[in-house]
Amino acid sequence: MSDHAANYRGILAMVGGCACFSANDAATKIAAQYIPVSQVVFTRAVFALAFALLIILWRSEVYAIRHVRNPYLLLRAFIEAFTGLLVIFSLTHMPIANMTAILLIQPFLMTAIGVLFLREQAGWRRWVAIFAGFAGMLLVMKPGTEGFNWVSLLVLFSACIAIGRDLLVRKIGNDVPTTVISFSTALLAVPIGFLGSFVEDWQVPSAVPLIAIAISAFFLVIAFIFMVIAFRGTDVSVVSPFRYSIVIFAVFFGLTVFGEIPDALSIFGIAIIVGAGLYMLHRETVRRRAAANTAP
Repeated sequence: MSDHAANYRGILAMVGGCACFSANDAATKIAAQYIPVSQVVFTRAVFALAFALLIILWRSEVYAIRHVRNPYLLLRAFIEAFTGLLVIFSLTHMPIANMTAILLIQPFLMTAIGVLFLREQAGWRRWVAIFAGFAGMLLVMKPGTEGFNWVSLLVLFSACIAIGRDLLVRKIGNDVPTTVISFSTALLAVPIGFLGSFVEDWQVPSAVPLIAIAISAFFLVIAFIFMVIAFRGTDVSVVSPFRYSIVIFAVFFGLTVFGEIPDALSIFGIAIIVGAGLYMLHRETVRRRAAANTAP
């Protein structure tokens, strides 16, 4: 068990990371109103690359850049960069809160895949939480109704392929700093964004999108660092529930910056997703404690 001070630091870092992720989404959405999505991806990657490199130099981790050749790291970076492209495109067509809520379905997908393919165990309570999470997602997406937005399917696809990204983390050694992982993601996002110039008409950006993208890249890099702090030397079961604070920030930025107000069904669906996620984390904590108590 980690001490109280470490857990308190982890909780603050988790909440701070969620706030930075939402700020990144808001700034990115502003930029995408002025220039094409692929140009946003390319420009943000260049800024993120510069920020990550500065942090690597500051932390004297230049030696670790050689790990960029790691095939698992490169594959993870490619998935992360491609997911970022889909998310940025989705941001231009739907509210931030709705997109964030659909992405939060990922823990439920991870649990289901772990049980079905990795031979992990799950009781009926966790299965109820999984089905409740999917039900909440359907309320947010509203398939078969006038409120359905086909772009939400892209967000769901992003959540699905992000599972592969997270599973690849297990293949990357602990000797690879998070700053280098962020650096590799930005490095792969540069050519992925540039490919979009062949299908979209790029333009000379004005000061507004450039500033917005710089802010977005800064918050994105800081968010990754916060996530590392959140789980380093802390109790995962204590810190993890605070990941759902991202919904609060998503609603806040959507409302204050873009005037986006989720409808009643979406709010109800978001509440179900958050509630089911918190309950699933609670059941995981109970399961681990029971296993620890029965261990010789």
